[in-house]
Amino acid sequence: MSLIEAPRNSDWTGCIDFGTAMSKAAVVRRKSRKSLTSADVAALAIGDRDGVASRNKLLLPSIIYVTDQAVLFGEEAQTAAIRGERLDREAFVSPKQYLSTREPEERDEPLNSKIDPTGAYTARQLLALFLAHLLVQAGRAAKAAKVPWPVPLRIARPAWEQARAKAGEKALNSLVLRAFAIADDLGDKLSAAKGVSHDLARSALRKATSNARFDDPAAFPHVFELSNNGSASVLEATAVAAGSIRETGRRVVVVADIGGGTSDFGAFMTGLRGKDVLAEIRDSSRVLREAGDHRDMLLTRHILDDAGIDREDPAGRGAANRLRRDQRANKEALFADGEITVRLGDDVRTVRHGVFLADPRVRAFAERLRSKFSETLAFAIECARQYPLGLDRPTPVEVLLTGGGHSLPMVKEFVTSPPIPWKYLAASPEIPDGPVEEGFRAVHRQLAVAIGGAVRDLPHQTSPVRVKDTPDASATEAHVQPNPAGIIRQTVDILDAAQAVHETARVDHQPAAAYASGSTRPPAAGAQPAKSAGPRRLASRTKR
Repeated sequence: MSLIEAPRNSDWTGCIDFGTAMSKAAVVRRKSRKSLTSADVAALAIGDRDGVASRNKLLLPSIIYVTDQAVLFGEEAQTAAIRGERLDREAFVSPKQYLSTREPEERDEPLNSKIDPTGAYTARQLLALFLAHLLVQAGRAAKAAKVPWPVPLRIARPAWEQARAKAGEKALNSLVLRAFAIADDLGDKLSAAKGVSHDLARSALRKATSNARFDDPAAFPHVFELSNNGSASVLEATAVAAGSIRETGRRVVVVADIGGGTSDFGAFMTGLRGKDVLAEIRDSSRVLREAGDHRDMLLTRHILDDAGIDREDPAGRGAANRLRRDQRANKEALFADGEITVRLGDDVRTVRHGVFLADPRVRAFAERLRSKFSETLAFAIECARQYPLGLDRPTPVEVLLTGGGHSLPMVKEFVTSPPIPWKYLAASPEIPDGPVEEGFRAVHRQLAVAIGGAVRDLPHQTSPVRVKDTPDASATEAHVQPNPAGIIRQTVDILDAAQAVHETARVDHQPAAAYASGSTRPPAAGAQPAKSAGPRRLASRTKR
């Protein structure tokens, strides 16, 4: 039976984190978070291929490279792209950005000849081929890990604006369905060394594209794990929260997921001690379409500018291409060692960590990151203020940093120097107790989205939190804008709302929190704790 038609094992749920720089996949046993152990969580080794070296088998580089003979994926594509630079050829990189930043019609336009010398592929077709490769890799990895496949899937995505979200999700789901069809057609050929020949790739694409059923994800409800609102996707920050927030009493948690192409933020609130519930604070999600890849590009630009090399001039193109090839390794060495030395022809340049961070472009990037974080944090603190633990006992705010960029200095400052004074806790994403291989531990923050997105129960989204006053702009930095939603909203009893639906499960783990700098600011003198609307049913609150 074909993969797309095969019955799914409903005892497990899977999640694909189709990352801008690295893609990940995981399956989690369908049970309450409290009872999960490491045996119930499997991060799939989708980067593991016969005859292809891999830096970490749990990560698949989101790269496609088109040669004159075939289409290559992942690490093999990355290696070929480096060799192809002398021929002025380019890889198709950061494919998810096409869904996040490009207009829909651009997905069906011919690609630049530097990317596709054959002139045969569109962005949508290369996206479908890459996802088919990922699905075949996931099936092979699941078999090796002795976990079921296929299983109902969720697809992680950034917090797109509302206009893009609906169309973007449908496009993503349709791509996944066509990818399953291509995987059925080509099978292990998608994982073979030296890639898939153009004849085979084009034939599989023609069959998948001609089937109009794949334009309607509702025709394949068994393929996806649908939420209560019928969505097959999960916001990346929400996925992190689902897999990483433990039940240690009431607090507000702000997630900052700094990936390769996007930086995603969201705020969540836990229940009182003993109540295993987790609520998403509506309107708190934010996304910045700049992250690790942008920082890597800034480092390359910084070095070229310092050396006086014009990357557009033919004389400087070779040096610029070599720097772009090594920019991720250069960045890792710079932040690990404090400085790097690079050779540009006969010239040698040394870049120091502090000088790079002082670059005006890097500082501007840091400010944009901090501004988006601050917008989410304003919602979080207003919620914490309205739901205190008691008189003179403010609800703490916990900051959870994940993604490949979690260790950046400007990201760490979210915890060490938060933009709004409050009582803060620092946290790190954890997994169920038990033996875990070192390769997993090395990238567990990057796997937080894939694992959390596969957890059975996602955070329940509350009704809008009542914002009685605009968040205290005087306590924020100058760039933090007053909350535009800072008008009277319906009061929400988060516990009552959560109890009116299912109890949200979560991965249980040992506390790793520590107080970070930031003052404790109790409610203003004379202020009364926000009153609950009482133990009314959720259905009684539909009138605004």
